[in-house]
Amino acid sequence: MIYVKFNRTHNIEDIHADMKDQEVVIGGWIEDLRKMGKMTFLTLRDSTGITQIILTDEVAKSIDGVTRQSVVKVNGKIQDTKARDFECEVKASEINLLAKAVYPLPIDPLGRLESHIDNRLNTRALDMRNQKTASIFKIRHHVLASLRETLSKKKFIEITTPKIIGSASEGGANLFSLDYFGKQAYLAQSPQLYKEQMTIGLERVFEIASFYRAEKSHTGRHLSEFTSVDIEAAFMDYTDVMTVLEDLVLNTFKYVSVNCKKEQEIIGNKITVPNEPFKKITYSDALDELNRKDAKLEFGDDLLDSHLRIIEENHPDFYF
Repeated sequence: MIYVKFNRTHNIEDIHADMKDQEVVIGGWIEDLRKMGKMTFLTLRDSTGITQIILTDEVAKSIDGVTRQSVVKVNGKIQDTKARDFECEVKASEINLLAKAVYPLPIDPLGRLESHIDNRLNTRALDMRNQKTASIFKIRHHVLASLRETLSKKKFIEITTPKIIGSASEGGANLFSLDYFGKQAYLAQSPQLYKEQMTIGLERVFEIASFYRAEKSHTGRHLSEFTSVDIEAAFMDYTDVMTVLEDLVLNTFKYVSVNCKKEQEIIGNKITVPNEPFKKITYSDALDELNRKDAKLEFGDDLLDSHLRIIEENHPDFYF
């Protein structure tokens, strides 16, 4: 194997027409390639964007037999382009093959051919080159970044709590058990006890982490493993908590709507920022609404999912 020093100078999204004649070193995987006369045209993508690479026959010889989805490093100069889909292009002076894709590929990473979810998960690394899949992960990244930014501005301290525990940390949930060097242990289902203790000295804490619940369910709201956003604060009442939660939701929608425009377009789902302020429905008002729908609830009864769906019919926006 020949070692090739990468030394990338730019991500593809950072290449623009006003950089004409500038030398760049970029890398990525080949989405498409075609030969026209004495020139070869590559469509090159990295995690940030896509561009067109122009190769002369002499330069193209170094990657003879290259396949789509192969990884290459390109040295070249930015120039104007006649292609409608690109702002500019790179004329390669050198190209190195870093990893050749072996055909046939198990799935089509461009998504032109539909793949079963099992096949996609079995070849997840290749599926991450599908732009819809990648966009979901990028949006998730920005959601988490916004949550952390909002909580940090509100003086919350991020903590990490144990995930292998000796006993249940929250009632009402079944635990996954495991052998811990001959002792019985469990996967944490909540950081509840830890974050309550942390507030004694830090006042405001939060954790964003994976937790586990051994609960079988046929709904999309119950997962054995999930990412939880847990918050705990001292010197607050329930109205303060609602304020924090409303700010979290609103700021996250606003942040993602601004910072993930390309991803929204790729997925085909535009994010709409909720109306504010959120409406607050008292328990008594909720009972009145439900009983008008013949729910037959008495004061003190719990509200079930079926009841919340009825309330949602009258209040489609976010509410408390």
